[in-house]
Amino acid sequence: MIVNLRQLRLLLIVIPLLLVFIFMYKYTLPEVEENHLVQPEPKELYGEFLTWEEARQYFNKYSSATIMDLDTGLQFNVQRRGGSNHADVQPLTAEDTATMKAIYNGKWSWKRRAVIVEMENGRKIAGSMNGMPHGRGAIAGNNFNGHSCIHFRDSTTHGSRKVDLTHQMMVWKAANVVEKQIKTLGAEDSIRLFFTAIDQGEMKIAGSLLDGEEKAAILELFRDYDYIRVSDIIKLSDNNYKVNVLLAYDGGRKQLRKDILLRLTKKKSYWHIDVGSIVVLLQQPGA
Repeated sequence: MIVNLRQLRLLLIVIPLLLVFIFMYKYTLPEVEENHLVQPEPKELYGEFLTWEEARQYFNKYSSATIMDLDTGLQFNVQRRGGSNHADVQPLTAEDTATMKAIYNGKWSWKRRAVIVEMENGRKIAGSMNGMPHGRGAIAGNNFNGHSCIHFRDSTTHGSRKVDLTHQMMVWKAANVVEKQIKTLGAEDSIRLFFTAIDQGEMKIAGSLLDGEEKAAILELFRDYDYIRVSDIIKLSDNNYKVNVLLAYDGGRKQLRKDILLRLTKKKSYWHIDVGSIVVLLQQPGA
């Protein structure tokens, strides 16, 4: 019997390699495939917390931007047409206008919404928009009669030249810095933010400023009101305030004005309102 030493040596090399391959396939490959099926959690997208003076450097007049609504994820394109204290913008096309209107459930509104503004250079900046066409418009065929406003950190309105808390709250939300900003507020500003959050339907933010049981269920009852406004806030003692509140219901045709006493405590480095002191606002006339 003649043995081919060359073939024998080749078999001695190949057989161990085959055994190693079979072992790896049986015990390792299924684990790789199983791990491959596990998808990473999607990261939430937020914008940079830049001031208006910083943001406007990337958002020149007549430049374009893509607006993404934080809650729905819907996007549309706009052009900046002007604005010195904040950005006045218009949707570029009729399709962009339709998307913007869909974000507001098909009805134009002054309500603010948290948005991410993606500039032409790719920078994504936290902003706040309203959904009401007003003033002048200059883009033909976009089905948008006027312009709308986009605010950024520390921007102001054109009329009062004051910072608008409602817009700022939405900027905080778009930048994911709500809790950080709340910790900088005094008691009176915390009260104003609480009612601003309710007025805008931001019950999560409002709830973070409440202390007590069943606060989520109680806050849901405030959705029956069309809008809520706060005028006077008077400090009675260290932790007690008298607040004048205006509430509108029945489609805004009826209004109710009340003076209520709010009790505040400081927990987790910021002010909380006792949930029991706001229940009185839920009682409408004749109810």
